[in-house]
Amino acid sequence: MNNHNHKRSLRSDMPRRTKQESEQTRSALLAKALELYADRGIEHVSLKEIAAQAGVTHGAVYWHFKNRDDLLFQIYHQIELPFEIQYIEQRQSAKQNPLQALQDYLMGVIHLVTTSTSVQQGYRLFFTLPASPALASMAERLLEDREMVTSHLRYFLKQAKKHKLLQKKLSVILSAQSLSLVLFGLLDQSLVESDPKQYKAQAHNLIHIVMQGMAAEKA
Repeated sequence: MNNHNHKRSLRSDMPRRTKQESEQTRSALLAKALELYADRGIEHVSLKEIAAQAGVTHGAVYWHFKNRDDLLFQIYHQIELPFEIQYIEQRQSAKQNPLQALQDYLMGVIHLVTTSTSVQQGYRLFFTLPASPALASMAERLLEDREMVTSHLRYFLKQAKKHKLLQKKLSVILSAQSLSLVLFGLLDQSLVESDPKQYKAQAHNLIHIVMQGMAAEKA
């Protein structure tokens, strides 16, 4: 039986469900797949196991998703990216106090990754390096979103430059790239820390020192 007929057979075996029940099943599969993939790695988790742990049939996976690649894409589509959340929150503040907004952006991202289970799972699955070979079909999109972080930082720094709050010799582009490396390094380290509260305090101190080093000297 070819894949198309196999999928059609699986779908024909599925009992009729209400739209609400169907959405609940889909959400359960997405949540369980995110949890298992983030915890054990994509290559070590089968679709059958995801279905079993989500409490649904194996056929339910193929009812909602074409294959593993589609499941991964849908997981990524529905997770909350801490970078976007914080950028939206701090963008307006950057027009008045850009360096403070930048610091709040950096700490806000770290706070979300260290306190929200789903955000942390999403970061671990899609943003830690080296990326899983199973994410090859999404490589371009993931790279674009990593570069999006640098563009966020560049926006804050441009505002700071405009307000003459940065040291004159600092390059906005190079500073944004450097801060991006610092941020991703701190996020990666947060995944292995046993005391998130203490780690956040240490990360805050480091970011504060970095920001002080970038700020223009007060007259």
